[in-house]
Amino acid sequence: MVNTRSRRRMRTVAAGLSVVALPLASSVVFAESGPILSYGSEGQTVKNAESDLKTLGYYNGPIDGIFGPEMLRAVKAFQFASRIEADGIIGPVTWSSLNRALAQDGSSASPAYEAPAGIYREGDTGAEVRVIQTLLNEHGAHLAVDGDFGPLTRAAVEAFQAAQHITVDGIVGPVTMARLQDAPTSNAAALPVQASPPAYPSGYLHEGDQGPQVAQIQSDLARLGYYHGAIDGVFGPETDAAVVAFQQAVGLPAHGLVGSLTENALARALGQGQAAAAASSTVSRGVTGSAEGEAIAGYALQFVGYRYLWGGASPATGFDCSGLVQYVFGHFGIYLPHSSYAQFNIGTHVTMSELQPGDLVFFDADGPGASHVAIYVGNGEIVSADTPAQGVQVHNINDPFWVSHFLGGTQIVP
Repeated sequence: MVNTRSRRRMRTVAAGLSVVALPLASSVVFAESGPILSYGSEGQTVKNAESDLKTLGYYNGPIDGIFGPEMLRAVKAFQFASRIEADGIIGPVTWSSLNRALAQDGSSASPAYEAPAGIYREGDTGAEVRVIQTLLNEHGAHLAVDGDFGPLTRAAVEAFQAAQHITVDGIVGPVTMARLQDAPTSNAAALPVQASPPAYPSGYLHEGDQGPQVAQIQSDLARLGYYHGAIDGVFGPETDAAVVAFQQAVGLPAHGLVGSLTENALARALGQGQAAAAASSTVSRGVTGSAEGEAIAGYALQFVGYRYLWGGASPATGFDCSGLVQYVFGHFGIYLPHSSYAQFNIGTHVTMSELQPGDLVFFDADGPGASHVAIYVGNGEIVSADTPAQGVQVHNINDPFWVSHFLGGTQIVP
């Protein structure tokens, strides 16, 4: 039976605020309160903000009125230094802080971060962790600045420590913090941070693998200009770095794993049609799913290893099964209720053989009906928040346990 898909898009409504231009002795014109600006905004008000941040020493890019990556980084750096929420959005609080900073100091000296004191490790949360994440990003990591010291932040710390030839323990103490502050960041090469846990999910190529499939990936990456090494079929550091660079370029999670999402993206980039289906999987991928579905699946993989919390729906607290689904889809502007039973009634029902990346998969594993939900990520794999002992994990849908409890799938995105 096919149900009519019911989907509500969340929209961010930014109310325009009046702009009051105040001339300063330094010839900088800024807004007492201006429209809310965020990544992708354009116009004269963005130019004003760029000029303000350049005067304060946070922004070194062109005054072009385009809110791009360098501007985003400058805004977050200023917000951290000003002890306000570092969300990269210029709203009333940030405008006010900019005004105060410009009034107090008209020089172009670049303020430094106030280094967090103490020792920080996986499980910690707060503003200090956000500062650490921002510093790691300045050294080439690609973390969400969410204040949650999770597996991805630990992996970035370990990669940085290895690059600095200091003890690799994933803990930020005085030595690591000093290196984060003092080590050069200009033109720093991106660190090949492994964003998934060391225990690789099955069905993915990763560093250490060898064979003709690896050689094909190397050849594809070389043709696209990402790989310049030998086509030797050995998935080494250079291949890993090329995979990460390609994943970043096409908007996939940059974890260095090559699965269906990356294969499909490579095929599209090369203009060769769809990537080949995984012969070992009993789930028929059929025609490759939508780009949005693949992006949803890729984003969900970022949370593998995060803790389970009943009722949880954020990285900072942990997830339960429907909370993970709600958070992942919410990132793409798709609102879903925090209930696996309610989610089962949204979208178009599909069979196991029709599953595509980004579809929801339901099981009666925790009781009658749709008591458990997962996200299908392709290659016969699902991601779900399982139990407090397991957290968020990747599973093969063909395992006897999941086959015996399979209830059905739903397509949420076309």
